[in-house]
Amino acid sequence: MNGTGAHITQLGPRRTTGRVRTSVATVSLSGSLEEKLPAIAAAGFDGFEIFEPDFVSSTLAPAQLRQRAADLGLSIDLYQPFRDLDSADEQQFQRNLDRAERKFDLMQTLGCDTMLVCSSPLPSAVHDDARLAEQLATLAERAGQRGLRIAYEALAWGAHVNTYRHAWRIVEYVDHPALGTCLDSFHILSRGDDPSGIREIPGDKIFFLQLADAPGLSLDVLSWSRHHRNFPGQGNFDLAAFGAHVQAAGYTGPWSLEVFNDVFRQSATGRTAADAYRSLLHLQEEVARVQAAEPQARGLELFEPPPPAPIEGVVSLRLAAGPGMADELQTVLKHTGFHLLGRHRDHDLQLWRHGPLTLAVDATPGTVWTAPGIPADLPVLSQIGIRSDDPEAWARRARALAVPTREVRLPGAEDGPESDVVRLEITDATWVDIRGPGSAAGWLSAFDTYPRYEQQWRRERPQFTGVDHIALAVPADSWDGTMLLLRSVFGMQPHEGVDVADAMGLIRTQALTWTGPGGAAAEHPVRILLNMVPGSISGTAHLPAPRRGGISHIAFSCTDIFATVADFRARGYVPLPIPGNYYEDLGARFPLTPELLDRMRSAGILYDANADGEFFHFFTRTVGADLFFEVVQRIGGYQGYGENNAAVRLAAQMTADALRAAS
Repeated sequence: MNGTGAHITQLGPRRTTGRVRTSVATVSLSGSLEEKLPAIAAAGFDGFEIFEPDFVSSTLAPAQLRQRAADLGLSIDLYQPFRDLDSADEQQFQRNLDRAERKFDLMQTLGCDTMLVCSSPLPSAVHDDARLAEQLATLAERAGQRGLRIAYEALAWGAHVNTYRHAWRIVEYVDHPALGTCLDSFHILSRGDDPSGIREIPGDKIFFLQLADAPGLSLDVLSWSRHHRNFPGQGNFDLAAFGAHVQAAGYTGPWSLEVFNDVFRQSATGRTAADAYRSLLHLQEEVARVQAAEPQARGLELFEPPPPAPIEGVVSLRLAAGPGMADELQTVLKHTGFHLLGRHRDHDLQLWRHGPLTLAVDATPGTVWTAPGIPADLPVLSQIGIRSDDPEAWARRARALAVPTREVRLPGAEDGPESDVVRLEITDATWVDIRGPGSAAGWLSAFDTYPRYEQQWRRERPQFTGVDHIALAVPADSWDGTMLLLRSVFGMQPHEGVDVADAMGLIRTQALTWTGPGGAAAEHPVRILLNMVPGSISGTAHLPAPRRGGISHIAFSCTDIFATVADFRARGYVPLPIPGNYYEDLGARFPLTPELLDRMRSAGILYDANADGEFFHFFTRTVGADLFFEVVQRIGGYQGYGENNAAVRLAAQMTADALRAAS
């Protein structure tokens, strides 16, 4: 089939500059259209897709919307969606054409030249390729006469056309310059389709590209699509390979985000828009990495931020605790073998050490480390210190990815050429500090130390070999943004998420690992667990109600967990009351000797194993409503976290809390 093109004007492949143009569908953000547009512009996008329900409910007339977009420096890249064009009922199809003509009038007023047409999911959809092609050709001819274009997209749940290959076959058969295809990563990857066929589509026939990530869920595709899409870097799709296929096809149009997500549509508009833009920068870097392995990469110029610098792992931690919690926290720290070495001269800040690890307890009233809305007497992990030879390189990388940073100079280093510490906020309560080689001396110079305790600390052989992992409580409305920041700036790799059921409900857990460049973290990887109590919002994630045991914690590594427990007990530590049923079940699941089970039972040690190795761990009681400490010993190549033991640990902490309250 061949379109005549006799009355077509202003058509042909749209040219761009060499770089990727960024766009976002208005449906991806919360608020009114009048609120969304400034947020889209402020985030850094070049343009946007106008989602029809957003326009219909807006007070902006078409000419006003066009002017508003121009004033903000934004292009209107797509009008969408036009649903259910094709129909086996010829009269209905004619009515659909009349509806399309009205939309063409609107698009010309808006200054938007491309309309998205979805394959129909209705029972009345055309089920014959030749007839469908004829109807699309008719629409394309009418659009072409106005200088407009039709981007045909296969919905994953389309009644007849539901794969991108099928949609392209129809478009190719029609062979009309005003008709091309729209590729949507969700509709392709959610079905498990092989996206490599995209390379066979001419780039100038790909009229639009829509991108979305998604977590792995066992849902029907429609529900999955309408409620659980994410921005790139927040889910489990291989969008880097997908993007490389699009690049290889020679596509030159916008890279646009179309994300349906219930949380995003309730979250702060500006913050979500900033996350959305960052996700496209992150995706471009990932696509460039995939393309680097191709002998003849082609496509648009991709964003490539400054590379990450080598790291040495976690070297310090700071806990924010109001005056009411400092004593309780001090008791638990003594049990774990930390020594109080000094106090800050200007703030109520205690310095604790265990071997090479530094831990600060900030009991300053109204401390800046406690985020608004978090109770002042609740201990939270407010700062994670990472050593790097080049913290300024991390600042450059973060800024390139549109992540705000604070650069801090420490006492005695004001005249240095660069910052000693680069600080990035990763949750509403926790910062990561990238510390330079000389930062420790400058920071310690602000403390008055206790020589007697320092001598004792230096004499003792430390039990801990480092920080194994850190678990953070993350509110539901900032969960995806935190995930994206850790993956984009630090290059952390996510593992399979799990839902932990306990006596109080459900906790969602996601593990990420940062091995970093330079290989240093291969020996001491940075592991972070994100824990979310469903329904929590910013400012309340650290105060579960009712009380349920700990959610946030710091896990230290050791080489002899039984010796470490003995050392703890000598300092006054009381093991958690782990039920005997747990050890009976453990003996049934693993080939453990009765002697080993008895030692674990008396010490309150929990266990897990897989084909890679073994994992021993034990826990302290909670301090306040949430925080606790864990000690782990990994044997072999075990890389998990003993997730199967989480419900047992939570129950034991609740029991310990109840016993303590009763006494």
